Amino acid sequence: MEWSNIKPANTDNIVSVGNNSIGPYYWVGHCMNGIEYYAGQTFTCTTNGTLKRIKLYPSIVFGETDARLSLYAFDGGSHAWKEVKAEVKQHVNKSMEGHWISFELPAVPVEKGSKLGFKLSCNSGGMLAIAECPWSTFNPYPDGEEWIGSSEAMEGNFHKDFDLAFEAQIETR
Repeated sequence: MEWSNIKPANTDNIVSVGNNSIGPYYWVGHCMNGIEYYAGQTFTCTTNGTLKRIKLYPSIVFGETDARLSLYAFDGGSHAWKEVKAEVKQHVNKSMEGHWISFELPAVPVEKGSKLGFKLSCNSGGMLAIAECPWSTFNPYPDGEEWIGSSEAMEGNFHKDFDLAFEAQIETR
């Protein structure tokens, strides 16, 4: 089920953007080989308002870690990360495995049609297997792209036909 433009039943002024279909996953964190792995997703705002939170689904949690979500303005034409809009941390442990976790953002004003993106990183010894959308679905979230990078390839790569399973919640004005 794609969330784009669907309002949750209990809040009339929240619009969700993203795709909640759970498929395979991508590891984020410090791997035994000494390399740090990162994941991210770009998306398009569907309304004017305030971005309140971004939710991700850790299919597997290995150890404990502090996950950092960095929100950026994004230029879709040049695939360029612009200024940081917000950055939040969430402590993640094994009990959060298999449950949506919420990264609560400070009030971030957004405009309909604007492009944003987030990057997820972890510090300490833990790792997260962040859910992607099923690979059997062609371009599951057409208004954005998955991004993956590492400490050895900081520029990373964008993947149009792969997307993270995520929900960005915008409180409308």
